[in-house]
Amino acid sequence: MSLVRATASSSLKVSCYLLEPKDLGIETFAAPDDEFFAYYHPKQPETLETALRELHNYVVEEGPFDAVLAFSQGCALAASFIVRNQAARLLPHFKFAVFFSGGPACSVEQQGGRLFEQGDATIDGFITTPTLHVWGANDHHNPKDNRLLGEQCSNDTKSIFVHQGEHEIPGSGKTDAVVEITHRIRRLFC
Repeated sequence: MSLVRATASSSLKVSCYLLEPKDLGIETFAAPDDEFFAYYHPKQPETLETALRELHNYVVEEGPFDAVLAFSQGCALAASFIVRNQAARLLPHFKFAVFFSGGPACSVEQQGGRLFEQGDATIDGFITTPTLHVWGANDHHNPKDNRLLGEQCSNDTKSIFVHQGEHEIPGSGKTDAVVEITHRIRRLFC
């Protein structure tokens, strides 16, 4: 693993971690020499804390934002950010969130575990920010995580759309899915 620093603006730094497939548990999906960038290392909790702090700084300095749109590990980061702000009773930074093939919020203390336990009636629906959850019916990368993230969000403010693809954001060639996602985003925003 190596750390790569990127500058988002003149005063903001963003950490990216260069990971190998074995670091992410996806060695069956990727070639051994493939490399992936990540916001935090899944086995190093302090990197999640850094990512949350950097996201907070970015949102404060560059915002306000209407929404956060996230994919895969970015969903776990965005959801963790939303949870942290809700728990601290801070004003929401986003009017809504769109999660594509996403992992659930996780805690710095128990990264690798989950901030919330599945099925705990006091935890289900903790995220009250309106959300759209989109994942592929053939997503073999993290099918359980998609559902866990959905369970962390309030039934009153979430929408779920399952397309026929895989671990992806539907695009070219999936017009019906793109149209449906666009309509659902519009309903969240309006």
